[in-house]
Amino acid sequence: MNFGINKTMYETLEEEINSHVDYVLHEPTLKNFVQPREWEEVEHTDLSLNPVFIAIYDINFKLVENSPNLIQNKLEWNKNQAEQTPFYANYNSIQMLLSQAKLVHHGEVVGYLVVGISTKHNQLALDYLQKALLLIFPISLIIIFLLARFIAAKSIKPVFNVIHTAQAISENNLSERIILPKNKDELYQLSTTINSLLDRLEFQIIKAKQFSSDASHELRTPLAVIKGTLEILIRRERTTEEYNEKINYTLKQVNRLYNLVEQFLLLSRVENNSLQLTSSDFDIKNEVLSSIDRFQILLDEKQIEVNTTELSSQSLSNYKEFIEIIIDNILSNSIKYVHLKGEITISSVTENNLYHLIFEDNGIGMSEDDLKFVQDRYFRIQDESMLNVSGYGLGLNIATKLAQLTNAKINITSTQGKGTKIVLTFILK
Repeated sequence: MNFGINKTMYETLEEEINSHVDYVLHEPTLKNFVQPREWEEVEHTDLSLNPVFIAIYDINFKLVENSPNLIQNKLEWNKNQAEQTPFYANYNSIQMLLSQAKLVHHGEVVGYLVVGISTKHNQLALDYLQKALLLIFPISLIIIFLLARFIAAKSIKPVFNVIHTAQAISENNLSERIILPKNKDELYQLSTTINSLLDRLEFQIIKAKQFSSDASHELRTPLAVIKGTLEILIRRERTTEEYNEKINYTLKQVNRLYNLVEQFLLLSRVENNSLQLTSSDFDIKNEVLSSIDRFQILLDEKQIEVNTTELSSQSLSNYKEFIEIIIDNILSNSIKYVHLKGEITISSVTENNLYHLIFEDNGIGMSEDDLKFVQDRYFRIQDESMLNVSGYGLGLNIATKLAQLTNAKINITSTQGKGTKIVLTFILK
């Protein structure tokens, strides 16, 4: 601000100096050192409003002209100051900004010019402005502070709504959701994200509770059978055939428990990335045939025919143990949901450096809604005809996760009441 006021003074000085120097320099015949009517201008007659003082000396430094407002000649030529370079000087306790220049006419120095401007008015303006700022500034701060508090309180209200909603949410009250703000700003995005997170948490907790209930039932049933069978065996002496029958029956229940625990452990290892990956070369057809042999007893029980005539050999370099589990889980799933005397067709197609291993069955199939979730953990098809089919909803979920680790893809299509088709695709190197 001080720079701006001083700049105006400097510009005024420069303008006055140049005006008088140019007039004398270009005047054909020098009769006067100033232009006609020059002293009638208000800045040279008035003392109260931005006065400009001018003193003109001849070559002998004798005063020949001065502005009417210069009552006493105090604007003397200063030999120690450079021409047209403003400098400050005090006259009667009043600070003046001065500038001086030689007057040249036809190449000869004919006089000397001194121009002065009082800094009093500028200083008064600065003093008034300083006082005004000292008064306005604290008042403005108070007003800004109060407005900021009001705006902040209004803006932060939705944040408190988020906090209160979050505090109200518990395991038994997961249906609470944050009320979305009207403005779709960052807070709206945060609230939407938190609501989405709560949706996922609620879904997972519901699934976990359902799984806990199902798993408890699944574990309790074979344990109860084992316990009951053993209690029957020790009540009295039995024949060797009876002992063998009960023991074999008990072993089936133990195997059922063992498979359930294995599925849990495998799923945990997959999710924790604690599986040891070792690649090897093997024939995928041999792995499929081996899997069929492992399930032959179940296939015979349901009199299911497995057709592999369109299955071709193909050498793969991959994680053999994982591929075995994937094939076992897919085949096991097909066996569960195929009707008595049903059919499973396993074929393959090689194209564009891809090997497609295809499992097709004529089982109960799935609806479009079931198909969306069939690869999710704990998901089981809700079909009344399959209520007696044991399972934990882990097979296809584990197969999907292992397929990702083996750089394979699983694609599932199905028609309810007609069957399911699962395509396992490998990239050939």
